[in-house]
Amino acid sequence: MKRAIGTFFRALQIALRGESLVPAPYRPLAAWMDAVESHLSLVLDTAEAHGFDHCQRQDLQLKLDGRLTSLEQSLQMLRHNLKNEYPRLMRLNDPYSMMVVQSINMNDQYRVSRFLEDGMIESNALRHALEDLNQRLLNLPQIEFPESGNKP
Repeated sequence: MKRAIGTFFRALQIALRGESLVPAPYRPLAAWMDAVESHLSLVLDTAEAHGFDHCQRQDLQLKLDGRLTSLEQSLQMLRHNLKNEYPRLMRLNDPYSMMVVQSINMNDQYRVSRFLEDGMIESNALRHALEDLNQRLLNLPQIEFPESGNKP
């Protein structure tokens, strides 16, 4: 408990000084993550508004790499990666972590693109929102590390 409180106050001090908790090389990635998360919320809101609730998104399934995967599962995996995996990998703060981020993102983008290609989604609004999400996933920023030791 003391450790959590200490971490909170250190983070608060950094924020009050106007500094960022995200190391400089990762700031483009952090901004991209925020934009993708925001657009993912828009996709889910659009789906709900056009009659694709949680159950219907769960029923939209494709066989990807030998396994059935639903649209809902794919979108929730993307959300999990944005909220948990990418921040964890940024905290590791090494160039190999970015390779993992790229790999995870390719998997997320592949799943979204396959649902678009399949043609199961008839709602133009939802298709458009998924196409925009797919484009955002294709535009993962490249992170450049300083020359000295390849570590920020």
